[in-house]
Amino acid sequence: MVHPRSVRRWSRWLAATLVGVGLIVLVLSLFMLYVGRILVRDDTFADRVTQSLDDPDVAEFVALRITDAVITQQPDLTAIRPILVVVTRGVVGSEPFRALVRSPLRQAHRALLSSTAENILLAVPDVGVLIRESLKAVGPAAAERVPERLQPVLRVEGAAPAVRAAGRVLGIASLLRPYGRLGLLIAVICLTAAIVVSPKRRTTMLSAGVGVSTVGVVLALAVPAGRVLATAVIPEAGAADAASGLWLAFFGPLRVAGIVVGVVGVAVAMAAMPLQVVKPSALRSGLWELISHRRERTIEEVGRVSAIGLAGLFALFAPGVALSVAMVVSGAILLLFAFADVRQLVQPYLPTAAHDSAEDIRVAPVAMVGIRVVVMLAVGVGAAALLLRMRPQPDVVVVASGGGCNGAVELCERPLNRVVFPGAHNAMGSAMNPAWLFPNQDLDIPGLLGRGVRAFLLDPYLGNRIGSHVKTDFDAVPHANRKIAEVIGEEAWAAGMRVREQLVGEPGPRNIYLCHGFCELGAIPLVPALRSFVDFLVTHPDEVLILDFEDYAPPGDIAKAFEESGLLAYVYRDSLGPTWPTLGEMVASGGRVVVIGEYEVTGVPWMHLAWEGLLAETPYTFPTPEDFSCRPNRGTPRGGLFLINHWIETTPTPRPSNARIVNQQDVIVGRARQCQRERRMLPNVIAVDFAGIGDVVGAARVLNGLPPQPKPR
Repeated sequence: MVHPRSVRRWSRWLAATLVGVGLIVLVLSLFMLYVGRILVRDDTFADRVTQSLDDPDVAEFVALRITDAVITQQPDLTAIRPILVVVTRGVVGSEPFRALVRSPLRQAHRALLSSTAENILLAVPDVGVLIRESLKAVGPAAAERVPERLQPVLRVEGAAPAVRAAGRVLGIASLLRPYGRLGLLIAVICLTAAIVVSPKRRTTMLSAGVGVSTVGVVLALAVPAGRVLATAVIPEAGAADAASGLWLAFFGPLRVAGIVVGVVGVAVAMAAMPLQVVKPSALRSGLWELISHRRERTIEEVGRVSAIGLAGLFALFAPGVALSVAMVVSGAILLLFAFADVRQLVQPYLPTAAHDSAEDIRVAPVAMVGIRVVVMLAVGVGAAALLLRMRPQPDVVVVASGGGCNGAVELCERPLNRVVFPGAHNAMGSAMNPAWLFPNQDLDIPGLLGRGVRAFLLDPYLGNRIGSHVKTDFDAVPHANRKIAEVIGEEAWAAGMRVREQLVGEPGPRNIYLCHGFCELGAIPLVPALRSFVDFLVTHPDEVLILDFEDYAPPGDIAKAFEESGLLAYVYRDSLGPTWPTLGEMVASGGRVVVIGEYEVTGVPWMHLAWEGLLAETPYTFPTPEDFSCRPNRGTPRGGLFLINHWIETTPTPRPSNARIVNQQDVIVGRARQCQRERRMLPNVIAVDFAGIGDVVGAARVLNGLPPQPKPR
């Protein structure tokens, strides 16, 4: 005869096993049902991706990539890139675009599920037609230059392991998807059977309820956790925001599923508890004790303190997501109190067994494992996100130069006025800046420095930020209006005035910006721009730079920006001419940045006035390459330094196609030597548009008598 105690022991073991199996099957079934429905079917996958375009961050990311594809095929549209981005953003949000992208998305999804998937390739045909039609309302001439057969391609190469892994997961989910509902039924049967066979049915019922609610909490928290990790893992801000929006489009509904599962679990658990435990007063004290009560075991106390500390750090570093999580937790607590009140209402109608004391009820180890899993997952996700957000920047690496100056030992012994510097005209106006209209450069300042440019023509202005734009302060410098109209042309002047008239709102504090003509058409703060030079000089200790300011801001304000940015420590402070310092002497002294002001330098002794004998130049308005001239322009016919302005003027829209012609090394060298013969001065600065096109750096090496720069292997 079997002893009753042995039967009870086996019954408890069987009940605990059934609860554990039921919870595991529940998790797997919900995964199969959701993933199978959302990620495995081609049509649903395409619907979710197109739905994600409602998110402004996703739409912005896609619009920027399509705009880049347009400009790659038609570089001369670089000048109107901000307008093109706005138009493309509207196209991306339209139904015709979504209809175009569905078929490529389905094809990409099928490729991902194939066993041979290596890379991701997504091509969007005929989008050029939509952009052309939308752009016609803004600029018919520009619209005609957008290729009708434009087919931007999103290609992810070199990611074969990740692609294959994703394909395998989706393949398994596809195979198991038909068994999702069956698994859900098996989970319910296991949990019900556990309650039936258990010698302590209410304890097992409580365990099952807590376990089910734990599964619901995990599902609900997966949505914000995934967004936090996505934004923390991806370093590029725009791509991280787009990934967050895409995650929400695919897994946002999972939060609702988690809440439903959690509510069912809470209802089951509350039904199993005696009245003494579920009273609102008992719940309040229990929740507070859970947070504040010191644990006897050291490891549990460390876990409690760590969880509280991480929650505080999470709120500091990700307040938006933390607020969302806090609202979910608050809703769950309110739901607990609602269930407690319901339980009190129905208590008189429950069987006598429902009045048992609380001491007979214990939360079984299986349920406690679930609670610990949730806490560990939450702490793990929070810790991972914080570590990723606070990961240290790479150590500053000082680039060894082998004792050379500006890339060559031979230049160290040469005076500054016997060295040719490759330069960038309007260096602050970059096509990489999505808010800059009519840019003169394809690269930003760090990119130009990396390319080898060592002379920068910059235009500082005073302005006030109003919303996302900067309003130019033309009253700061008396000559600004007249000069700007001459330089940028009537069309750009009119465009700037139209933008200026539309700026409404309270202006922010006055600050100094780098702009071209109108800060309304594009502006970057001067101080961060100067810090780009500081970063470069720190890592390149043998480089000498020339900064030429076409100053529309008071010199005192420019000097303050140098001090605030830290660039003042690298400024050359001695006189220029008649005895010129060598590059080696400048490097040894630490003063490696020559600062030139074109109009006003009063009160700033280290800023050298350009047009009173220091700088001579060529004209800068050439409609065609045949119009290039070396005749004197501003300043004196002869100066200590000689500036060659080498670009085709197509105000207000600079054209990269022109740079492909005039930025060729042989063209630059030929013109520089011609000007050297005519003006009897060595060209010291050769300023070009779109310095990333052609080879102004190589031309400067030739003019310096240096061998070509060896190509990296």
